[in-house]
Amino acid sequence: MKAVVVGGGLAGLAAALELADAGHAVTLLEARPTLGGAVQTLPEREDDPDPPPDNGQHIALGCCTEYLAFLERIGQASAVRRERLSLPVIAEDGSVARIGPGPAALLRYRHVSLGDRLAIARVTRRLGRLVPAEHDDETFAALLRRLGQSEAAIDRFWDVFIRPALNLPCNEVSAAPALFTVQTALLGERGASDVVLPIAPLGAMHGEAAGRLLGERGAVVRTGARVAAVEDEAVVLAEGERLEADLVVVAVPPEESARLLGQPDPGLEDSPIVSAHLLFDRRVLGFDLAALLGSPAHWVFDRGALTRRPQRGQYLTVVSSGAPELLDVRGRALVDLLAGEVTRRLGRAELLWSRVSREPAATFAARPGTAAARLGPRTNRPNVMRAGAWTATGWPATMESAVRSGREAASVFRSASLPTRAPA
Repeated sequence: MKAVVVGGGLAGLAAALELADAGHAVTLLEARPTLGGAVQTLPEREDDPDPPPDNGQHIALGCCTEYLAFLERIGQASAVRRERLSLPVIAEDGSVARIGPGPAALLRYRHVSLGDRLAIARVTRRLGRLVPAEHDDETFAALLRRLGQSEAAIDRFWDVFIRPALNLPCNEVSAAPALFTVQTALLGERGASDVVLPIAPLGAMHGEAAGRLLGERGAVVRTGARVAAVEDEAVVLAEGERLEADLVVVAVPPEESARLLGQPDPGLEDSPIVSAHLLFDRRVLGFDLAALLGSPAHWVFDRGALTRRPQRGQYLTVVSSGAPELLDVRGRALVDLLAGEVTRRLGRAELLWSRVSREPAATFAARPGTAAARLGPRTNRPNVMRAGAWTATGWPATMESAVRSGREAASVFRSASLPTRAPA
């Protein structure tokens, strides 16, 4: 059968590979000039360090089994480094404590009082017994307060873990995905909380690698191809070209998905990620990555060290998750803000180069009540499925969710009763 996948992000790439493996003639359509969707390397500029910056620092956890299998499938298992959870957290006074798995690591986390550490351990055990779906009507912070957590514990422990995972702070995010994250990663089986760090440019290890494999599998990959409509037996491009399609997977953001499928917009709000890429004349960060407490610069990554391409000085990526207020801070002002946070906290240094990347719709905002707006793969047409990290995969809107959604959308076709195209 002729299968058309609309969208070349991780969801679309995963779906296209599954369909190709099932023997379908696959065409993948992506509006951008490159594959990978929200996981990209920025177009290289003349003065960029090597490698050019990614659009933020995307990391995964050991529990992200489908994403890790996807990397292996496209020949990129060696493009990540996996290590036991031991995240340095740098306080306002420069002191460092680490977040790690297990009660012993928690008791050493000095950024909250001993009483808070003991309370966090007690509450964590209680969180493990709750049913996430029963708590989508409240924020995670509200649940934590009800269970006896202090504001300091929420701000200085829980937010450090939850905000980068869900792209919203505890005071805004639904308790349902937060509970899922705690249960799956912090309380999961051994290795579930491992940190998985890319050591290659994101574009090369995702979009480029998957595109090559699709080509080897006989698929047609078209970038710069914007889809205007999805009909019963065809996909129509913006310039009017019609591609016959027995099977279609629509793997695009929620608003565009609704438009193409002729359905109501699910009304999921965007949550952004803003990053500053900074080259300093000297080393200021003594770790490959660290979180900064009480700062709009939430996380700092040593990109030069992680990609094994050291620079003169130090090449950092600073990431701010779920911070829409930073979208309005433009140009040099944003660089000055985030670079200033780094040097005030870590030590004086001269900034030699900088570049900013913004993903205004990096994820949807998983606020209370949004679980019902996440739709499953099936649409009102048996030969058309939907996919995307935002869909109802059971996971937060992560790379893992994207890959799962694509594979599930493709797998539904195997069990669905599909109409047979009438002979011409």
